[in-house]
Amino acid sequence: MRFRVSGFGDEISDELSVQLRVMSDLGVDALEPRRVQLPGGDTHNIVDMSDSELRIMRRMLDDHGMACSQIGSPVGKAPLASDLEVQFRQLEGAVRAAHALDAAYIRVFGFQPERGEPLPADRPAALYKFQRVAEHLASLDPSLTLSLENEHDLYDDTPAACAEFLALEGAPISMCFDPGNFVRAGVRPFDEAWSTLGAATRMIHVKDYDTAIADWAPAGAGDGQLADVLGAADPEQVAYLSLEPHLSGTAAGQGRDRADVWREAHAALTRILSDR
Repeated sequence: MRFRVSGFGDEISDELSVQLRVMSDLGVDALEPRRVQLPGGDTHNIVDMSDSELRIMRRMLDDHGMACSQIGSPVGKAPLASDLEVQFRQLEGAVRAAHALDAAYIRVFGFQPERGEPLPADRPAALYKFQRVAEHLASLDPSLTLSLENEHDLYDDTPAACAEFLALEGAPISMCFDPGNFVRAGVRPFDEAWSTLGAATRMIHVKDYDTAIADWAPAGAGDGQLADVLGAADPEQVAYLSLEPHLSGTAAGQGRDRADVWREAHAALTRILSDR
């Protein structure tokens, strides 16, 4: 069985029509929506789109034979002391989008420190807030799953911290494993994280980071151990690989067409998968 590949189309273009055209041409059959510009409209975060906008988006995805892998929400990417009601409203928008686009997963984060680095002593407060989010999702739709993305400057920055979030009660919680983000946190993704988190992983964000140049890199060109991670991952367990390369803002990508940079990122992933 082969992995299903998804991607963040907003790294190609703000315009959804361009996102879908480029991804379809590459054989990518699922979108992880985050920022979306419908024809003739403004760019919105997916959680802020109206029901009518989501219906238009669904028709556009259907026209391209495109599924929605998960909702790329910003829930939990907020300071720990921020108003939880704001996170609830964003989650409610993500649930509306999930229903409209037939997605089973909502990408979320483990909250930011007010300043400085995420300290383990403050993690219980982040876990409490995250559980409130999980409980709120369960009250809205218990069939949906929170997909926890690790981040280097959030409270889910290490494998052990992620395991604590995954063990919380409320809605189902699975792992959105991001090798590049682990590298930025000083964690070797395969050697130090996969054994702890692999069994809970349902999404893998394809993103790599090269510590030698302190910048993002194409898949396999950095320290993310992506070949090892994908070699160990089970396509029957991992719902999607989602391409989130972050390359257009690098020194090599600046000033270039974003779609061309994304195509190169897709080619790098294809090379790893062909060697698997």
